[in-house]
Amino acid sequence: MFALFHNPKRGVYTISIAAELIGCHPRTLRIYEEEGLVEPKRTQGNYRLYSQEDLDRVRKIVNLMHELSLNLAGVKALFAAADKFHIEIEKMIDEMLSSVKAK
Repeated sequence: MFALFHNPKRGVYTISIAAELIGCHPRTLRIYEEEGLVEPKRTQGNYRLYSQEDLDRVRKIVNLMHELSLNLAGVKALFAAADKFHIEIEKMIDEMLSSVKAK
């Protein structure tokens, strides 16, 4: 029996599909890429392909901006701090968002 395994790191979504799944404009995804917040894979023709991990990361960025009223600079600083101190960013973000929702 053929089993298809989902690889969350594999780029499969074009920018228009990724934007539709997230509920944002494709330009937003380009801005996040320009700011170094997400790095989609590229095809030989230089088309962006977003993975499930990329989509999850963009959702985290959007949540941070909306729930914590952060701008892109704040989001970048948060990600940089997590990298510098070797903190798992997803866990840190989840805790921050859950503390805001609890208030």
